[in-house]
Amino acid sequence: MSFSRIKNVFLKGTLATILLSLVCKTIYGEPWLAPGDILMRSDLQLLSDVGILRVPINTWPLSLANIASEIDDASLIEGDFLVAQALKRIQDRINVESRVNDPKVSNVIRLSGKPSAIRTFEDTPRAEAEVGGSISWLGKRFAIKAVGRRVSNSLDDDSVHLDGSYIGVAAGNWMLSLGYPERWWGPGWDGSLILSTNARPAPQISIQRNISTPFTTKWLKWIGPWSLTSFFQQLDDKRVIEDAVLFGLRMTARPTDDLEIGLSRTAQWCGTGRSCSANTFMDLLLGHDNPGVNIDESQEPGNQLAGLDFRWTSPIGDLPYASYLQWIGEDTRQGGPQIGSWIRQFGVEFWGVVPGLNWRHRSHVEWADTICREGGFGRGKKKPGCAYNHPRMYATGYRYNGLSIGHGIDTDSLSSSIGSVLIDDHGNSINLLARFMDINREREKNPLSSLGQEISELSVSYNRRFSLGTATIGLVYSRLRENVVSAEENSSLEWWAGFQMN
Repeated sequence: MSFSRIKNVFLKGTLATILLSLVCKTIYGEPWLAPGDILMRSDLQLLSDVGILRVPINTWPLSLANIASEIDDASLIEGDFLVAQALKRIQDRINVESRVNDPKVSNVIRLSGKPSAIRTFEDTPRAEAEVGGSISWLGKRFAIKAVGRRVSNSLDDDSVHLDGSYIGVAAGNWMLSLGYPERWWGPGWDGSLILSTNARPAPQISIQRNISTPFTTKWLKWIGPWSLTSFFQQLDDKRVIEDAVLFGLRMTARPTDDLEIGLSRTAQWCGTGRSCSANTFMDLLLGHDNPGVNIDESQEPGNQLAGLDFRWTSPIGDLPYASYLQWIGEDTRQGGPQIGSWIRQFGVEFWGVVPGLNWRHRSHVEWADTICREGGFGRGKKKPGCAYNHPRMYATGYRYNGLSIGHGIDTDSLSSSIGSVLIDDHGNSINLLARFMDINREREKNPLSSLGQEISELSVSYNRRFSLGTATIGLVYSRLRENVVSAEENSSLEWWAGFQMN
């Protein structure tokens, strides 16, 4: 399947989307909230933790209509001053984004001394210089956003980025779209094991449930509000198997107000020299994709990951904290459809008021391990080079433009971090993060380092709101030691700055 063929599919899909918009029932169809805004995520999480939001919020991009449907009457709910501030900021965002037939224009400029190759949830620069803009339009069923940025010295050597562009249509309670949306699956703040914003988004076709209405049948209503999203991405970078397709499927649910559960699955499939048939895709869905199931390697349909995550607010006692985890499995087991090796992530969040200040904080401690082990609790046999690699077929691995599609530390690595976002009563924020990363401990195929590295990093960024937009400035101090070559340490101080004009 060539890239030109995929482009034709996208063009035909765009036409089909337009025609579909003419016959679909008119509904409250809103655009999405993209990942990257830590202040917005902190506000949404606070509203969820206090019970104002009762829908899943750990699958980004989030449906704005889903959020709006929850807080339409939220002003009737009594809360403290900081909750009221968070609620007002989200309501203001909804009022701006949901203006029908009112085009919105935005411009951005960002500069960076050295873009980070290991990204967190925060939207940091991907190039040394970025200049661009966007225009978006929302109808009753139809939404379009065109984003273009001219970049210099980017991590992937591209000179133009279309990240964030989409064309979408509401069909019943579903949103169908084409474009380049960024995605983040899971409760982690400094990484997601299965799908994060570490790599840039590839062109994709997707479908997402718009409103998380619970099932009405007594057999399924216990699941609570639930969301479902699925996509097909065209991996159009330089790869061993060119034009491979990345399939993704995720369902999340809130069976109780305190618990959110997510089930995720992704798979690399199709591509030059590989079968793209419906039968092959069904084999992939059924897990028939390892030696011992098919006759030979040429019939193996793909490379996939799957797993679960949850976030549980105050599981013990009634205190302002939450615990979360993510377990993701690689399909390494021979002779059957079961997942064979696991990577893990754990974290704890806590929030409250900064003593002596009328500021709110949301803080977290997080640990991630991408060394595969047999058994999800980390006590089984190690499998070096397992995570995000697939030497039998998709030898480029679970990567796009050389960067991990999952956690930024890539395979065989450990990450420990502690971070906090501080928010003043004007909506300005300070993001603090300290993290230690042990990269490529097993000396396997990790594009970040072939010999292994230890990285200690301290970062701070300040976001200030003005009437015309938001200004950001950030600093990162890091110390790096090559694990094998020598014990010598190198340190650096990098910076970035930007202005988003609304």
